[in-house]
Amino acid sequence: MTGQRAPSRLALLTPLALVAGLLAVPVGAGAHQGHDPGDEPGYHGDDLVPLVLGIEATPDGGILITQNDLVRELRRGELTTVAQLPVADTEDGGPGGTPATAPVNGLAALGRGNFFATTGGLDSAQGAGLWRVSRGNARLVADIAAFEHANDADATEGWKDHACEAADGWTAGPQSNPYQLTAVSGGEVLIADAAGTSLLRAKTNGDIDWVAVFPPAYDDDGEWLVQHELEGDVTCYVQPVPTAVDVGPDGAYYVTELSGTPTPADLMGPDALAGLARVWRIEAGSSNVICPSEDCTLVVEGLTSVMDAEFGPDGRFYVVELDAAGWFLPAVTWQVAGGAIKACDVTTGECEVVEEGLPTPGAITFDKRGRLWVVDNVLGIEGLPSIRTSIWVDPAHRALGGGQGCSTAPSQPHRHRELRSRACVKRSMSTRWPRGSVDRS
Repeated sequence: MTGQRAPSRLALLTPLALVAGLLAVPVGAGAHQGHDPGDEPGYHGDDLVPLVLGIEATPDGGILITQNDLVRELRRGELTTVAQLPVADTEDGGPGGTPATAPVNGLAALGRGNFFATTGGLDSAQGAGLWRVSRGNARLVADIAAFEHANDADATEGWKDHACEAADGWTAGPQSNPYQLTAVSGGEVLIADAAGTSLLRAKTNGDIDWVAVFPPAYDDDGEWLVQHELEGDVTCYVQPVPTAVDVGPDGAYYVTELSGTPTPADLMGPDALAGLARVWRIEAGSSNVICPSEDCTLVVEGLTSVMDAEFGPDGRFYVVELDAAGWFLPAVTWQVAGGAIKACDVTTGECEVVEEGLPTPGAITFDKRGRLWVVDNVLGIEGLPSIRTSIWVDPAHRALGGGQGCSTAPSQPHRHRELRSRACVKRSMSTRWPRGSVDRS
């Protein structure tokens, strides 16, 4: 990678070379472990091919997954296709070798055969949209690409300079990659826009508004972390890359981050992105908020490359970290330190390691019985795709025990502040995932 600059958004989520598998994992300390008598048969097969970026439990017991332009459902051991969505596809790819095909990214289930889905945006936000699917019929209900071109909030209201997009191989201008989402109602959803560095609100009548714009990653002094400088006094920062959103027990919106391409000095380092990802809390009903502010506060920090998150039945916020070193090394060099699932108390900022040493986990969902599922092996470095049930999380258990908890609460929700040590996050790197050690049979 010497002399090259890697793209600063979700580069690892769009190349066709990715291979994704699904694996439900048992939860550890802080969650009751027991075999659910209602376990469904698992699924093993080589027809589950990339890209698999989203997973969502349905209210009636099914498990939806995304697979390229398809949405499939696991039910009673059978995996069937329930919908096919039109996704953006360019014959030769975008400028600078940017991706040529966009997948279905995220899902939000409403009922059996009834759900929302996001389609990823290519260069210049091409194909970015929100879809409503009912009984196999898909219709575009919100044109996010058009909205981004008309608003471009992170540039017009925020901090982003379009020159930085061009330097990273993209077209200088609005970019959008709507990723994970959550349904507020049958007619409204919240969407984490990874490339737009914003949280969006979209409705089935086509109305879209930006809820919040997130700042660049912070350095150890609480300043925006500089990625590189360009001629003309242009500063490009390490982007936040919001990945997931969920509504908390208090009704507020909670958003996680992946964090963008690391600085050139740390590009190939084992801790290049460690500890840069954060969780933001946005007041319910907010619109056009610049973070941090009174209505958008930092509640958890010190995380690493969070791909997805969801509140569990015990009221804790479960986050999925792709890899202890961040996304860049696994995506570029296939060096894997091991990903993790953590359960966070958003009122204290404390997070507990639930599972670690996982092969690049990618997305999470809880089914109606409290069983935890996660998209595993999204980079295809080891093993075949598989889907199986996990051990369940007891809704009555809320303690952060086991001696594994670490406080990741920020000292204050402002740009200039003292940042806590990232040692608790780096501790998870002590458990390495050896290649070939995971049984996929």
